Amino acid sequence: MNPLSNPQSVTTDQNPKICQDIAKTESAKTGRKRQVRSGQATATYWKQRLYLNTYVDRHGERKSVRGFYVRMRHDGVTKQVRLVFSERDAAAEEAARLYLLLRDQGWGVVDPIWQERHPASPTVDEFCERYRKAAASMERPPREVSIRLYCRCLKQLCRLAGVKEIRQLSREAVERARDAYRAEGRKEKRADGAIQNSVTKVIRNAKACFSREARSILARSGLNVENPFDGIRLTQEIQPVFSLPAHVVDRIWQELPLLRDGDPEAPDPAVAAKQRRKKQVPTIATKIDFRQGHPGSYAAILLALGCGLRANEIDKCRWSWFGFDARGDCFLTIKQETDFKPKGGSARILRIPRAVYDALAEARKDMASAYVLGGQANESATVAATETYRCADALQVANAWLRSRGIEADKQRGNPLHRLRKQFGSALATEHGLFAAQKLLGHSSPVVTAKYYAAQTQLPELTHIRLVG
Repeated sequence: MNPLSNPQSVTTDQNPKICQDIAKTESAKTGRKRQVRSGQATATYWKQRLYLNTYVDRHGERKSVRGFYVRMRHDGVTKQVRLVFSERDAAAEEAARLYLLLRDQGWGVVDPIWQERHPASPTVDEFCERYRKAAASMERPPREVSIRLYCRCLKQLCRLAGVKEIRQLSREAVERARDAYRAEGRKEKRADGAIQNSVTKVIRNAKACFSREARSILARSGLNVENPFDGIRLTQEIQPVFSLPAHVVDRIWQELPLLRDGDPEAPDPAVAAKQRRKKQVPTIATKIDFRQGHPGSYAAILLALGCGLRANEIDKCRWSWFGFDARGDCFLTIKQETDFKPKGGSARILRIPRAVYDALAEARKDMASAYVLGGQANESATVAATETYRCADALQVANAWLRSRGIEADKQRGNPLHRLRKQFGSALATEHGLFAAQKLLGHSSPVVTAKYYAAQTQLPELTHIRLVG
C-alpha cells in the first residue's frame, strides 16, 4: 500500500490540537491507544531529519539522488525510507503522515517497490531489471520481446567491454566493446560490412535502455544514470535494394498452385535421403515432401507478395480482418488482437485485389479456424507477446519453397518471405509513389521505406535524347 494513495490531513506545527487528537487515536489492530513521542507526528519534527543520498559517478564526482530520505523505527527495526516528494516541506508532511500510518499498520504501509533502495552502482543485471520496471511506466512501452532484445544487447556490449557495473559503462567502454566485436568477427572470417552492421545493431539496441524517458523514470525512482552512448557514431553499410527479376516473380505466380495442391514431380524425401552422399548436408527443403499440398504456406506467400505483410502479421492474420465496401472492393485491416500487436502500435488498412482474397478463400481447408493459415489460437505467453509463431511450420515450408526458386538462396540467414514484402514495397513505390508504399508497409518514416524496401520494378525509358549526326 502506498501511503500517498490514501492522503489524510497532515499535522504541522500550526495545528498541534489535531496532532494530539491523532496521537490519541486507537489502533485498528490492537484497540489500544497509540503512544506517540512528542512532536513525531508533526512535519517540523521530520523536516529537520530529511537528508539526501549521494553516490560517486564514473567520473569520480559525488552526486545526489533525487528525493529526500528519513530513518524511521518501528517494532525494533530501523529502516531508511525514501519519500515521494522532492520539495522539503511536502516531504516533511509526507514523513509525518507516513509515521502515523506506520505506527498503526506496520511496515506494510511502506511500498516495497517505491522504497526499494538502488545501489550506488548497480550491476548490469540489476540495471536491466530496473529498466524492465521503468518500461512499464512509459507512455508507449516497448513490446516485451523488444525489452528482452535491448537488455540482451546491453549485456553483450558490457561483456565485450569488461563492464560489470553500469556506472563503468562509458563512451570509451562502448568503443572498446565495438573494437572487441570487430576482432571476434574477423577471426570468424566474416565480411567487414556484415560485422559493421551487426555491431551497430547491438549498440543501437543497447542504447534504447538509456532513452531520455527511461532515464527520467529511473531518476524519479532514485537511480540517476548518464547516457554512455552520447557522442557514439552509428555507421551502417546499407545494402542497395533491388527488385526481383521479372522472370523470378512470374515463376512464383505460375508455380504457386503446385505448392497449394502438391507437385507430383517433386522428389520423394525418403529416396533423396538414401541417394545423398555421406558428406552432403541435408537442407530443410530436402526434408519437405512437396508432393503433398501445403495450403497454409501457399496463403503465407500470397499475403507476403500480394499484401506486403510481415511474417508475424501473416501468422496472426484473421478472416475477420477482411472486409468489402458497397462496390465490392476488398480491404484488409491489420489491427490489434489478443495475441497480436501491430508493430508501431497503430493499425493500417490496405485495399487489395479481390483476386487475392478469392485465392485465399479457395485454399482454405480449416473452415472452423479464425486464422487464414488455419489452426487454433495459442494462448501461451510467448505467442501473446508476439515472440513466437503459431504456424511456424507453414512459414518454414514457404521459405524453403522460395529458396528453391532462388529467393535469397545465397544468404545463410536470409528471409525469403520478407524479401517478397520488399518486392511488394518496390511495386507500390514504382506505381504509386514512396508515400503510398510507406503507409501500406506500416513504416514510421518514408526514409525507412526508401533505404530498405523500395526499388524501381521498371526503369523509366529515356526518350528525351536526340542525337544528331
